[in-house]
Amino acid sequence: MNQAKIGGQEFAELLLAELPQLRDELQECRGLKHLEMMEFALFTERACKRRDWKTVEKCLRLAEKLLRLKDSEVNNAVHVSFLEILPRKGKVHDRLKMIMTTDLRKAWDEILAYLSKVSRT
Repeated sequence: MNQAKIGGQEFAELLLAELPQLRDELQECRGLKHLEMMEFALFTERACKRRDWKTVEKCLRLAEKLLRLKDSEVNNAVHVSFLEILPRKGKVHDRLKMIMTTDLRKAWDEILAYLSKVSRT
């Protein structure tokens, strides 16, 4: 399967096109996709804590868009540096699950199942 490759600058531009308020945080990461994704995840987490569901929905749509790029490094970053950070239980978890698209929810369920399995070993 031919996978797309997203360069570091292009990846940051994708994030900033939707969330320009991340500019300062992404400047510090300069092309390190997992760290940029972590900043995006932390931004999403802060929006969850504020109960800013409009921003959370925007973040989840962006995460879904990133998964659809079919770039293996970006896909891994979404799983490891974004979905792993989201709440794993409670009201916010339940709300996120309701907001997510089917594909994003499936990816989240997969990473949560993996983390559960790893924690048991």
